[in-house]
Amino acid sequence: MKLNGEQKGKKLLLELKDLLVGAAFPFMLQLIFSASVILFASYSDEIGISIAALVFGELLLAGAYIIFGRQNGIVAYRRTVQNNKKREAGSSDARAVLHVGEYALYKGFIIALISCVPFIIFQIINAAAPNKPCEFVLMYAFGWAWFPFGLINRGGANLSEWLNLIWITVPIAIHAVAYLLGARKEKKKQLLVAKAQELKGKRNK
Repeated sequence: MKLNGEQKGKKLLLELKDLLVGAAFPFMLQLIFSASVILFASYSDEIGISIAALVFGELLLAGAYIIFGRQNGIVAYRRTVQNNKKREAGSSDARAVLHVGEYALYKGFIIALISCVPFIIFQIINAAAPNKPCEFVLMYAFGWAWFPFGLINRGGANLSEWLNLIWITVPIAIHAVAYLLGARKEKKKQLLVAKAQELKGKRNK
């Protein structure tokens, strides 16, 4: 179905809302782990303890992105099936008609990217014009991306602040893969449900 201008605008807003919801929990966990576990990396003069705290925090964050990426993929594929059924039934539900919230692999990348946008903004500002307020936010709220090279700089190196942006590729890649695997798992489940319903229908004839 070809959408008109009004429908395209509505679809865009609904899709954006759906993507923001999917990015909300990963973003909050960035803040939580950075302000707790990873922050220990700044408290110790022992580089070994700092590295251990950083690695442990990064693993926790990676695990969180796997969990939420998988769940986002499951929900998206389930919604695809539900919306298909609504469209077949002639439903006028806007989300079904406009295919909102349905599975698409690119969303696995976009959701994680959205969760990293606040970090990207502060990092770009601090890289372009270094300042204490931005550095404070990067350390306490986004330590997962600031401390890896920050600890190296503490040892006497002078790496560019722009390099910190490399770290967004990690949660984005993890979330996208987990999103794909979650959708595949839900697809298998939906196929089994469909087969069971088909067999039930044949038996009732």
